[in-house]
Amino acid sequence: MENILYRELGSFIIKYLDIERLLRENPSVTREMIDAFLHVNFNTPEKPVAPYPPDTHISKRKEETCTEFIIHTDGASRGNPGKAGIGVAIYDKNYRPVDELCKFIGESTNNVAEYQAMILAAQKAVDYHAKKVTFKTDSELLVRQLNGIYRVRNPGIVSLYTELVTLLNKIPAWKIQHVPREENACADALANKGIDDAS
Repeated sequence: MENILYRELGSFIIKYLDIERLLRENPSVTREMIDAFLHVNFNTPEKPVAPYPPDTHISKRKEETCTEFIIHTDGASRGNPGKAGIGVAIYDKNYRPVDELCKFIGESTNNVAEYQAMILAAQKAVDYHAKKVTFKTDSELLVRQLNGIYRVRNPGIVSLYTELVTLLNKIPAWKIQHVPREENACADALANKGIDDAS
């Protein structure tokens, strides 16, 4: 369809526009200039020139990957212990959404769910080859334990802590911040969705 349109356009221009006269009377105008302007190769009108040059930036844009992230995490347990879910909301450094994850983790406590959410977040950061990550959670316990303010004494948390630290060590630069629940609404909704999806 496009080739037919170009042939018709080329025929129309050749019929109603005296190209040779234009070239003779305007020495500064070349056939290449006319071809480029009209996007039609008059020497071979059946094979029109592409209307626009290829976008050489597309492949470059595809190769560009985000290396700096802001990741919100949350764990929810209905009953504590009870049915539990985890949620992770991943953004680039400008807070543009990158990914959202939710998962049902079975019967668990709230603290275990918070750790499981953080482990999933760290794993995704590693998968994305993140160079710099700011993790945000409303769990003060998780933040203080990872920042070395509290020691990890709960036997059910120790193995999760070890697994998490191993993943975090694969990220060149990271930090974790405590945020109020209202600032963690997206991750909270995802954690609860994880529970609801399993019902």
